[in-house]
Amino acid sequence: MRWLRRSELEQGKTLAVIVAVGFAVGLVLMNLGKKALLYNTGLLSEYTLYDMKYSGVDSHAFFLYLLQKRIGIALVLAVLSTTWLGLAAAWTGAAWLGVSFGMLMMASILRYGLKGILLIFAGVFPQILVYFPEALLLLQWIQEFCMAIYYPERLKEFQEVKDRSRLLRKKALRLPLLLAALLFGCLLEGYVNPKIVSGLLKIF
Repeated sequence: MRWLRRSELEQGKTLAVIVAVGFAVGLVLMNLGKKALLYNTGLLSEYTLYDMKYSGVDSHAFFLYLLQKRIGIALVLAVLSTTWLGLAAAWTGAAWLGVSFGMLMMASILRYGLKGILLIFAGVFPQILVYFPEALLLLQWIQEFCMAIYYPERLKEFQEVKDRSRLLRKKALRLPLLLAALLFGCLLEGYVNPKIVSGLLKIF
C-alpha cells in the first residue's frame, strides 16, 4: 500500500521487535512462576479442556462478546493516541501482546508437552492470520497518530504534505479500515475457530 512508506515500515519493525522481546519474557516468566501462575490458577487445566470439549459454544453470542471486547480495546487505544500517552500506549500494547502470548504458549507446553503447541495453534487459528498483522498496524497507527499531533516534524509523511491538519485527516481515515479488519478477525474467531478447537479436543 502506498501509505506503508519506508519510515512507517521501520516503525512497524520496532513494534515487531517489542512483541518478540515480550514473547521471550512471557516464556521466561511463566517458566519461573509456573506454580503460582499455572498450577495454582488452573490455567489450561484438564478440567478446563474437558468443559470446552463437552460444552457447546453459542457462536453468535461469542462473536458479539469478542466484538465488544476487541473493538472496545481498539477504541480506547485510539483515544489514547490523541494524548501524550499515545506512544506509551503503543509500546505497552506491543509488549503486552508478546508477553501474554508467550506466557500462554509456555503454560500449554508445561501442561501438555509438544501437544500443547498444537493446542495453542488450534486455539488461535485462523484468526491469528488477521489479528497479528492487524495488531501491528493498529499499534503503528496509534504511534503515528500521536506523533502527527505532537511531533509531526518527525514523520516523513509530514515533510511531503506540509500540513498537519491534512496529515491528521489522512491518518484518521485509516482507522475505519483497521476496525473493519478487526471485525473480520472476530468473525473468524467467533464462527470458525470454535469448530477447529472442538475437533482437536476430540482427539487431544
